[in-house]
Amino acid sequence: MISKGMFSRRDFLRLAGLAAAGTALAACTKEVEKVVTKEVEKVVTKEVEKVKEVEKVVTKEVEKVVTNTPVPTIKTVHGRELPPDAAPLDKQVHYTSGSEPKHLDPARDIYNGGGTNLGTEPLLRNDENMNLVPALAESWKAGPNAEYWEFVIRKDAKWSDGSPITADDVVYTYRHLSNPKLDTPWVWYYYDIKGIKAHKEGTGKPEDIGVVKIDDRTVRIYGEGPAPHIPALLSYQAAVIVPKARAEKDPEHWSDTVEGYLSSGPFKLVKWDHDKRQEWEPNPYYNGPHKPGVQKIVIILGAATTVWFNAWLNKEIDLMISLAPAEVARVRSDPKLNPLLHFFNNFQSEYLALDTMNPPLNNLKLRQALSHAIDRDALSFGVLNGTAVPGFSMLPPGFPGYNPELQKVQNYDVELAKKLLAEAGYPDGKDSSGKQLELEMFSNGRDVRCEYAKEQWEKNLGIKVKLEVLEGAVWGKRRAEHSMMIYKGPYEYDYLDPANMLTALWRSVNEKGSPRHVWKSDKFDELVTAAGKEGDDKKRIAMYQEAEKILVGEVAGVFLTHNVIFQVWWPYIVGIKPDKNGNVVYRWLDISLFQMYISKDVDQYRKAH
Repeated sequence: MISKGMFSRRDFLRLAGLAAAGTALAACTKEVEKVVTKEVEKVVTKEVEKVKEVEKVVTKEVEKVVTNTPVPTIKTVHGRELPPDAAPLDKQVHYTSGSEPKHLDPARDIYNGGGTNLGTEPLLRNDENMNLVPALAESWKAGPNAEYWEFVIRKDAKWSDGSPITADDVVYTYRHLSNPKLDTPWVWYYYDIKGIKAHKEGTGKPEDIGVVKIDDRTVRIYGEGPAPHIPALLSYQAAVIVPKARAEKDPEHWSDTVEGYLSSGPFKLVKWDHDKRQEWEPNPYYNGPHKPGVQKIVIILGAATTVWFNAWLNKEIDLMISLAPAEVARVRSDPKLNPLLHFFNNFQSEYLALDTMNPPLNNLKLRQALSHAIDRDALSFGVLNGTAVPGFSMLPPGFPGYNPELQKVQNYDVELAKKLLAEAGYPDGKDSSGKQLELEMFSNGRDVRCEYAKEQWEKNLGIKVKLEVLEGAVWGKRRAEHSMMIYKGPYEYDYLDPANMLTALWRSVNEKGSPRHVWKSDKFDELVTAAGKEGDDKKRIAMYQEAEKILVGEVAGVFLTHNVIFQVWWPYIVGIKPDKNGNVVYRWLDISLFQMYISKDVDQYRKAH
């Protein structure tokens, strides 16, 4: 222990200095702690703020991903955006049915040609309300008094090889389809275009055809006189253009193969397994207004006798565009299938065409007797199961120019029919010598309307009817030759104008009648020709109605029914727009095919192909 007395002054000063230094050091340490604490607090505060800021950013990004990110759009080859319920592009495949075509040149021959509405595009089309809309032509206008029409081809329109579609192609097309060296069985459809008939018959030059190039994109089409219906005529699905550069090298066979064919429409042919299958994919050069939703079309090819309804039931094809009466009954009776049924009144007339220039049907009273002896109500609502409505005229209900007054001319009246038959010289179906009256009727395959007419005439009039069933090609040849006494003539409209179902079909082209019918009336010809040149729509319709009175009154045909089309498709076929009445139907002559697409639930229904 050190005692107080032992400290020297130096020791005291040293100890005092140490104490002072310790006091100072303690004070300094507290100051440093304060500073360090403040700095740490600053750092911590900044880090916390940074973390909070990061949390805010992350939260916002998560919110964007969860709530605001749009569903990725599905775009087709042509740039069309499909709705959110659409299946992926690889499942936008439409399976349908068809028969083996001879070629793909429907402009020349629709009866044997294929590819319509797929690889082809007319100048105009019809929308779901039967209004004309642009197709290959982006615009059109009439010349003075509708003596001609000018059509402007869509800018940058191209064939499937990338070459431009021009007015030269349009001009060549009409020389091609009326070429007298080619078998063009439906060229009569174009006879209202100047020079077509003369060129086909070999009395006119191709240069005289009234289809004229104005510039590379503009073509002028003249009628045989004023022709206000030309735009409607050219909206038909087979009134299409052929590629001049390709077709003129081999007019008859340019479209016989996948390699030779060129497309102007939304699709191009990529595979043709003859008698089995065709495959069509988008034409990448198509820039038109009717961009399809489906991205591949597979046509299952079958014989004329193929029962496609069974293929539909088995999910091998997607839709049935027209059901037979028995098929309608089957769908109606099935609670699962009945909701899939769609229907509409089609502009198609079914009638019995008569040879009015040769005995015995050159007898008007006999023809009248036949027209009054058929119960059309029983035929339509009984035999045909509601797939038709009674028909008494060529023009169907709702068609421009339809005249309901004509129902009285060929109405069902057995007593009147017997009276007329007796006045015709065949009381109770026998002539004055007691010989049985026998008529010959020909059907294109089995036809229930022909069978029904035979039964009605034999039961109600006592006459005998020999019904012969012909194969389609033979029947068509005999119709062209005018060598059948009676045959059933179905005709579906091609365009919405009386000129289509009256002029084109019934106006005489020579002393033997029209291309299909052995009947001739100078007054009828005069009226429909004048109507076709009349610019006043009210006057035009009145002329056509007057002409049809002659047609029905002279019983050029016994009119039977007008079609009601029943259809079914599986629920994954969507997108077809309803018409102005709210009906959703697949009209194969309009743009339904391009509106539709395949929905996401397709795998629930479709079988593997």
